[in-house]
Parts: sequence; C-alpha cells; structure tokens
Amino acid sequence: MTRYLWTLDRKDHETRSGLSTDNELIGVLDAEDLPCVMPADWLLATMMMDIDASGLSIHESVHDPRAPWKLQLQLVA
Repeated sequence: MTRYLWTLDRKDHETRSGLSTDNELIGVLDAEDLPCVMPADWLLATMMMDIDASGLSIHESVHDPRAPWKLQLQLVA
C-alpha cells in the first residue's frame, strides 16, 4: 500500500498536512474543493507520474489567481 506525506498550502486557509493512501488523499482533495481544471484523482495520478528520484512531487495552481494553492507529496512507501 502506497502512502504519501502531503502538505496543502492555500491562500487564506490554514496549512493542512497528513499521511494518506491514494484513496484517502483523493477524499481530502475532494473535500477541499480546490479551484482546479481536473478532478482530484487525475491530479493525484499526474503528480504520481511527476515524482522525482527523491520521491517528491509538487503541484502549484493559479487556476484562480485569487485562490492559489500548492500541494506537495512525498512518497513514503
């Protein structure tokens, strides 16, 4: 089972972080209702493809310039 240590930074919101599986993280992202051009499961799949050799992936969104956000994933195992 793959787990991710994640941090979600949003303008005008408290930073959230946790340790979650794919499905748990998708649930968190859905609940956050992030301004985004893709569903949470697509975002996570894209970030998984972008994980570098250190196990890190970062997505920054300015889809809505008034509500930018950044999600950082660290592959744990």
